[in-house]
Amino acid sequence: MCYNITACRLGGIELIWSCGLTKKIYFDSHCGIDYYALCEDGVLCEYSSAKTMVADAIGNVYKGRVSTVLNGMQAAFIDCGLEKRCYISVADLAPDSKAFEGDIDIPTQLNLHEGDEIMVQVTKPAIDKKGAKVSTNISFVGKYIVYMPTTPFIGISRKFKDAELKNNLKFSAKRVLSDGEGMIVRTAAPYAIYGDKLAELNYYRNRYKLLLEKFKTAQVGELLYMDSPVYARILRDTMLSPCDEVHVGCKRLYDAVKAIIDTYPEREKPELILHDEHEDMLYSVGIAQQVLKATLPRIELENGANISINRTEALTVIDVNTGKYTGTDSLEDTVYATNVLAAKEIARQVRLRNIGGIFVVDFIDMKDESHKSAIVHELENALSHDKCRCNVLPMSPFGLVEFTRKRTGDNKCLVNIEPCKHCGGFGATRSHWSIATEVRAKVLQALHEGKNAVCVELNTSVAESVLNCNSIKENIKTLYPDAKIYIQPRCGYKETTINLHSTENTPPEAKLLY
Repeated sequence: MCYNITACRLGGIELIWSCGLTKKIYFDSHCGIDYYALCEDGVLCEYSSAKTMVADAIGNVYKGRVSTVLNGMQAAFIDCGLEKRCYISVADLAPDSKAFEGDIDIPTQLNLHEGDEIMVQVTKPAIDKKGAKVSTNISFVGKYIVYMPTTPFIGISRKFKDAELKNNLKFSAKRVLSDGEGMIVRTAAPYAIYGDKLAELNYYRNRYKLLLEKFKTAQVGELLYMDSPVYARILRDTMLSPCDEVHVGCKRLYDAVKAIIDTYPEREKPELILHDEHEDMLYSVGIAQQVLKATLPRIELENGANISINRTEALTVIDVNTGKYTGTDSLEDTVYATNVLAAKEIARQVRLRNIGGIFVVDFIDMKDESHKSAIVHELENALSHDKCRCNVLPMSPFGLVEFTRKRTGDNKCLVNIEPCKHCGGFGATRSHWSIATEVRAKVLQALHEGKNAVCVELNTSVAESVLNCNSIKENIKTLYPDAKIYIQPRCGYKETTINLHSTENTPPEAKLLY
């Protein structure tokens, strides 16, 4: 377990773990999709899924061509070979001063012209209709440092509190950097030996030299460098955010994860568990079901109250309601208890759904001023466990609390829903891909229990999608080559209805999956 030692300082860094929380990380990969989930005490807190060959583009380096220059905004659009044109602005050329301490000259001119061929790195992924954000200042994120070959800047993580330690780290960084180079010192650096940090710096120096050579002969839109896969980036940071167990759903991924965990110091190694590939890990442990709940606008709290999350283009509005909870004491105590639960759940939901931007929370009205400030403190404390930077304002006279959360990509849970075709897109329904993955999980469960032939009854349009989904067919066939899977279209079924049963004979009108 991870214990609360907030009073302890090690090398000037405050170490903060959640008291008594059991943290488990889950990785899986099937049907061309990579999955990651983090659970704390069995409750899903982080989730992401992406195509195996595409994954998260953050950190990737491309050869791009300037297509449009916006001189009035000191910005430009770049063709990088991605689905949408990328965007670059002069404001994105400097390191994030809110995350790192250091002195740097902020550029004021972009100095790009239409037709220029440049090397760019994705700093923020595409969101909705907007393309990815890129920068011409390339950086390489390692375990101990962030190496910036063309940015003369030395930054120190703001998690360092000891002034003497920060000065020592800056001095050490200056000694090893050449003219024009820069470095950001990460929080793991003080605990590493000098030779390991220098080896990491030289490794990324060589990577950059290879990049320059590859750029000369590459075509516009070509991927020059791919950052570490999701599982490697997550594990890279677990040394300062320890977990108890790492669960992996397939042998191929297990071997890759094990190779990384074997490099950990013995006392910090989490338990590594391989699940049986013949059943869906995320479905069997209940994570897939929690992901579906995260697509709903209304969330039920454990005491019967509820919160509603409604996203707009400008901001996200969250409303807190007592619902079925009537309390046992005074009205003020009932409202306060509900608001406390809501504050914790709001922090979990925005982290799980990966919502960024401005939030306005309408807590239930309270009269006691101490209760109002306590709710704001509770929300701040809950958001402090989020890796994305958050900023909370005091409660307004109307009982509203505003806070912000840094945008780091799209809501990964939204791949499970799609705009409703019956109401012009104002509503949402479960996506056919989401239903198909649930069909896969239930079929694997039935076959794992000893069934040899299974018939799945589905809505006609969903049945067609499953039959045409080659990745799911091939995955089940690889695991159970001798099984017989039938898909039975049903006109009267709802799109979300899945009826599965074993069968010995071919059902009427059923189609063989493989």
